[in-house]
Order: sequence, then structure tokens, then C-alpha cells
Amino acid sequence: MKRFLRLVILAVFGLILSLSIHHGFPAKAQLTVAKNSTLTLVQAGKNHYDAGQFSEAVRNLQQAAQIYERNGDKIKQAQTLSWLALSYQKLGDWQSATNAIEKSLALLNSTSDKNEQVQAQVLNAQGRLLLATGKAESALETWQKSTVLYAKVGDEMGVLGSQINQAEAMQALGLHRRAEKLFAEIEKTLKAQPDSFLKATGLRNLGKVLRLGGSLDESQRILGLSLAIAQNLPNSTQAQSETLLSLANTERTLAKRAENLKDIETAQKYIQAALEKYEKVGAIATLPLTQIQAKLNQLSLLIETNQTSNLQPLLSQIFSQINSLPPSRESIYAAVNLAENWLKIKNEFATLVNSQSIETILETAEKQSDKLSDKKAQSYVLGTLGKLSEKEQNWAKAKNFTQTALLLAQQINAPDITYQWQWQLGRLFQSSFNQNAPNKEAISYYTEAFNTLNNLRSDLVSLNPEIQFSFRENIEPVYRELASLLLLSPNPSIDNLIKSRNVMEALQLAEINNFFRDACATAEPVNIDELDRQAAIIYPIILKERLEIIVKLPGRDNLRHYSTNISEIQVDNAVEQLLTSLTKRSTSLSKIKKDSQQIYDWLVKPLVTDLENTANQKSIKTLVFVLDGSLRNIPPAVLFDGEQYLIEKYAVAVTPGLQLINPRPLSRTNLKAIIAGASNAPSFQAEGLSPIDNVTIELATIREQIRESEKLENQNFQQEKIESVINSAPFNLVHIATHGKFSSNPEDTFLLDWNKRIKVKDFDNLLRLKKSNEPNSLDLLILSACETAAGDKRAALGLAGIAIRAGASSTLATLWQVNDASTAEFMALFYQQLNNPQISKASALRNSQIAFLTKYSDTDYDRPYHWAAFTLVGNWL
Repeated sequence: MKRFLRLVILAVFGLILSLSIHHGFPAKAQLTVAKNSTLTLVQAGKNHYDAGQFSEAVRNLQQAAQIYERNGDKIKQAQTLSWLALSYQKLGDWQSATNAIEKSLALLNSTSDKNEQVQAQVLNAQGRLLLATGKAESALETWQKSTVLYAKVGDEMGVLGSQINQAEAMQALGLHRRAEKLFAEIEKTLKAQPDSFLKATGLRNLGKVLRLGGSLDESQRILGLSLAIAQNLPNSTQAQSETLLSLANTERTLAKRAENLKDIETAQKYIQAALEKYEKVGAIATLPLTQIQAKLNQLSLLIETNQTSNLQPLLSQIFSQINSLPPSRESIYAAVNLAENWLKIKNEFATLVNSQSIETILETAEKQSDKLSDKKAQSYVLGTLGKLSEKEQNWAKAKNFTQTALLLAQQINAPDITYQWQWQLGRLFQSSFNQNAPNKEAISYYTEAFNTLNNLRSDLVSLNPEIQFSFRENIEPVYRELASLLLLSPNPSIDNLIKSRNVMEALQLAEINNFFRDACATAEPVNIDELDRQAAIIYPIILKERLEIIVKLPGRDNLRHYSTNISEIQVDNAVEQLLTSLTKRSTSLSKIKKDSQQIYDWLVKPLVTDLENTANQKSIKTLVFVLDGSLRNIPPAVLFDGEQYLIEKYAVAVTPGLQLINPRPLSRTNLKAIIAGASNAPSFQAEGLSPIDNVTIELATIREQIRESEKLENQNFQQEKIESVINSAPFNLVHIATHGKFSSNPEDTFLLDWNKRIKVKDFDNLLRLKKSNEPNSLDLLILSACETAAGDKRAALGLAGIAIRAGASSTLATLWQVNDASTAEFMALFYQQLNNPQISKASALRNSQIAFLTKYSDTDYDRPYHWAAFTLVGNWL
């Protein structure tokens, strides 16, 4: 009975976020099914579904639906068909799932008995299908309807389940503020419930959704509440273990975030907490599957953190238990998980378990998946067998396994698996070929993987949550390895140069979408020759052991290519060294120039002849950098050639990619601005930040330059007031002077208003017009007094994220926090230049930087610390 109650509780929430959550068998299902011979079939189908035996579930539910059809019981037939649709979805049989849902809805429409409970259940299943097939907006609308129906019949848990589903759809659509508001409502409703298994489970599911949406701190808090409730309930060992497992997963993700921010102490704290919880779950869980999942997660985290000295006892436990699991998708995925981890440590532990033992486990799992008719699981197993053979350098065997896995993935239209096997085949064909030349078949498969990923778009951020993905490990390498192959020849063709450039721009889009966990960056292709005939575009591409440079010169398909044998680590170290020099006001100029020249020699020196030799073209005036990796954290303007800084020869801008450029110059004749900021806000004190004494001078000076402006200073500088002013009249320039930080983590990318943080995810609401019939007209966003997070080599992603989220054509921001007196002076110069309609925004910035270099001999403003931090991102016109 306890097992049955658990199944019913889990079924309420209809989520697709982990193996332990079920999809749409509602809490009242057992009450609405007649007590006749079909009850056994329905219950058997439900039990098979719960056990991960989806083909068996389909067979039982099909039979039940046929009996209801013969008996003329349309309501029960419709209800059973909705459960059947959920089972088909698990198998990746989207057409059968669609047919079952459509038939279910048609049956409900054909009867006068409007059973709103069943209607809600059917809509719940339909919403899951819509979300799984990329129709998040329709899924949201469908779940909103199911919520209304559940409310009508007084099914409070059904309402909560549909609301959690709605929040998931909102996350997929990038509607983060709406999702957060709904999460708060769900939490409030759950908290009002008396403590029970249902409440603990609801909070646990909510915590999982928050983790997958990137709200890690909230996830940890909610899961803590769930655990506290479960610990006070009788007979709750399994409920506790499931919450501990989820909490450990969140803490593991928090550790990764801290590690990316170079906060090693915090990362170690979370790693230790996660390991302790995994170990506890492995010891107390009453279900073998939960035990093995915890032990596998413990294993992978120990491997990830290089704590492999005492793995033997854990490995022995896993090997002894994994073969005794009953056949199911979960047990098959456990075998895949074990194999993936084994591949990372097989050399170290070959004496304990050899590759043949792992292969035997996978072959058993493959037979189970075939018997279960689970093509998705079978594809994973075969692909992993291919990976095992790849490690053994058995190329023929590896290709055979991988090609079969790819065929299965394509049959069930599962792009989240398809791209992996396309990528793997690309690696296999290249590895079995001459490593010093590109293999055509390898490029073909890599290109297919690249195209599959591009078609996934927003789904990149939620690839198969049943087997978690890291963007850095599982997605980004596809782009970089393809670019590497295309540029492997000493003299790559123009076609390959164009493809490489497109691949790196697509990676920029994918990184930004992954940053936000939604597809906020939409591609708008631009022809650079039509945009600016006096600009050159420079694409540095950081590969593991070499740095590739592509430069686009004026003229159709006028590309050049250069390659330097330096490693990614060398580039990262040089960037870190230059940043340290630039951000310390006391660093000697000779040290700055030396550090800067090293990067100049890599990025620009090979191009000098091409940049200066522009026969039949007007001279190049602007260099636009599409920077890669850690290079995004440094301003190209400061690069030094031994005699001059780059800004002394060219105007300089940075863009995430030409596909993001809105080719609209700033209208100087109708310049209208919002000027906002604070000098010493309560939010500064709360964050431990110092006052910005010269903000009042900065804002007053700007207002003198732009007469049509609205000023929001100090107490008036609040998020709600900015939103109100933006929607009261059109503005094409917004200037904000306040503390802010750019980070690779969206939760730590923010500006401070008078009271609180304005997070990057709120910028779409902050600066975009709410009226859908009016186009957004923000041409320039200026952020002074901001800085990139120290030690975060991808921190500039936050700057690009703010620029895109705000909908601004261009963004001018500081990469480190500059002295506020010099900032006020710099901004006065910049606006004087900006008022000149004859020059571009990039030239206005250049002229201001050169003025600092040459006209402030009685100060230290000529030092790069003061002028180099200002970086123009986006449209430079």
C-alpha cells in the first residue's frame, strides 16, 4: 500500500525532469477507473510505466482502451488513451502519442458527460507532448487550461502539478520573472498544507525544477524544506533518501558554479556536502535503484574531483548490485552511467574490472532494451559500446555500434541523442585517418551534429534531463572540433573559412542561450560589406593546442587565415596576466605594454599586412572583434604593437557575432535619454560596496549634453520607475551609473538600483517596450562603474547577456571598476563626441580614449586603467 501511495503522489506532478518523477497519471486516477476487469490492465500498465518498462505499459493500456471502446465507455477510454500517450512519449513514438491524445480529446468532445477531471488529465498529457516536441508556448496554454479544470473540481494537487508544469514551460520560453512568481505561489500553497508525504514530494519536485532552471540557491532552500518535513514523518526513509539525492545534485551544481568563479573554498564545501549525502542515500534508501543512482553519482563526483584513491570499495558495491536490478529504462541508464565513468578511470582500475566486464554489462543492458522495445535506451547503450570501442581504438567495431545507435535515435526523432552519435562518428572517422589532414566523412558527420544542435535551439539548455549534460563537455566541443577540422589544412579553402566563421558565431549564440537557459539570442544575418565597407572583422578561435585567426576584409568573401601553435592554457594565462596588470592602478606602464604586446602578437600582428594593404578599397578604420573564450574579458583597444596601442590606429568594437547586429546607426537628431544612477544606495552597503561619489556630476554633465532626457537619481533610481519611464515615451539611449557585475553565472550578473539587484534576466522587462505594436528603439545602453567577476574567464558572457537581454543595438560598459572621477570626465568627453553625427559610436569612443591618452598630462588618466576599460559591444555604427 505504501508503494502504491508513493506512485500516486509522484504521478500528480506530471514532470519530465528526472527518472523518479512520473508523467500525468493523476492522483485521482484510481477513483475514476471502474472496478471491472480492465482495472487490472490499467494498474499493470501503471506499474510497468513506474518501473520504466514502457512497451509493457503500452500493451496493457492499449488492451484496456480497446475494452472501454467495445463497452462504449468514452470517458474511461479517453482517460486511458491519455496515459497511453504518456507511455508512447517515453518511447519517443511521437506520432502514436499525438494520435492517442487527439483521439482522447475527440472522445471527450463527442460526449455530453463533460468530466472535467478527465479533461484536465488529458490536457496535462497533451501539454507534456507539446513541450517535448518544442512547442513550449502551446504547452503553457494547455497547462493553463488544465489548471482551471483542476480548480473547478477542487483537485488542489492537480492544480499544483499543472502550475509546476506551467513554470517549466515559462522557463523554456525565457519568461523567468513569470516563472519565479508562479514558483512563489506554488511554494506558498505547499507551505499552507499540513506536513505530509504529499507536501514533501511537492517541494522536492519544485526543487528539481528550480535546479534545472538554474535557480540553484532557491533549489537548495526548497529541497531543505522538503527534507525537514520528510524527516519528521513516520516510515519516511525512502522519501528522505530521494530528497537527499536531489539535494546532493543541487549542491554538486553549486560546487561547479563556485569553481567557475574561482571560489575554491566554497566549491570544496559543496562537494563534500554532496558526497556525504550520496553516501548516506546509498546506505539508507529502501529501493535498490535509488541506492545505485546515489552510488553512481558519488562515483562520478569522486572521479570529477580526482578523489580516486579509495574508489575500489565503491566500485565493488556498484558492480555487485547493478546486475541484480530488474530490467527497466532506469537500470539500463545505470549501466550506461557506470560505463561512462569507467571510461574515465579504466587505466587506473583495470586490474579491478577490465573493459570486457563493462562490455558484458552493456551487452546485457542492450538485450534488455531490445526486449523492452525501448529504442531510446537501446540507442544510448549501443552508442556507449561504440565509445568503449573508440577508447580501445577498435575503429570498425566502434563505427558499427555508433551507426546503429544513430539510426535508432533518428527513428524516434531524438535529436538530443542524434547529435552525440553524429559527433562520435566524426571523431571515429578522423581518429582512424591521418591526424594532420581533415577527413571528408569526419567533417560530414561533424557538420550533421552541428546542424542538429542548431536546430535544437532552446532545447540545448534542457537536453535529456534523464542523463545530465554539461555545455562545456557535451556541446561546445562539437563546435570547436568542427572548426578545428575545417582549418586543419595549411591553406583552407574560402568555403571552409566561411563555414568556420559561421560555426564560431553559432557557438557564441549557443553560449549565450545556455547562459540564460533559453533561446534569447535570435540570429539576424548581416552582410558586413553593406553594413560598413571600412571595417575588418577578426575572429580568434581558441583550440586546445593552437590559436586560429580568421579576418574578414572589405570585399565579397575576402577572408584571410592565420594559425599559431599556442595552447588554450597559454592564452588563458596571458589574458589573466594582462587583466591583473590593467586593473591595478599601480602597475607600471612597461609591464602593461609587455603583457599587452604578447596578445597583440597573437591576434593582430599576423594581420597587419592585410589590414594595411587594402588596394581598391577605402582604408580600414574600424576593427571589430568576435572574441572567443577568455579573450572576451580584455579590451582589444589596449593591445600594444611595441609603439602604439591599437586604439591609436583604429576604432575598436566587440560583438558576439554579426548575426546579432542590428544595422541601425544612432539617431543624433532625435536623441532622447534616460539617465539614471546612485552615489551611495542602501543596496551598495548591503553588497559591501563603496559609494560612487561622482555620479551626481556624471549625470548632470550628461544631461547638459542631451536636453531631451529623464533623470532618475538616488531614491528615484528603482527598477519599477525605470520600467514606467521606458513605457511612457520612446527613448533611444539609456545611461546607468551604478555598481554592477558581469559573470558567467546569470544569478551573479546584475546592476544595483537604490534598493536591490536588477538581475540580467530582468532586463527584457526593464528596458523593452511592453506594447507589442511598438518596436523597441534602444540604440545605445551605457553602463558605467561595472566590472567583470574576478577570476571568471567567461565573465564577459554576462556583458553580452545584458546587451542582448536589454534589446540594445549597442552597449558601452566598463570591464573593471574605474576611478569614478575619471569616469565622469570620460563620459563628458564621450557625449561631446557622440553628438557629432559625422562619426560612428566606435569613433566617438576612440576619440575619447585618445583624448585621455594625450590631453591629461597633469593626471594619470593616460594610463590604460582609466580609459581601456570602456568597451563597445554590438553595433559600432
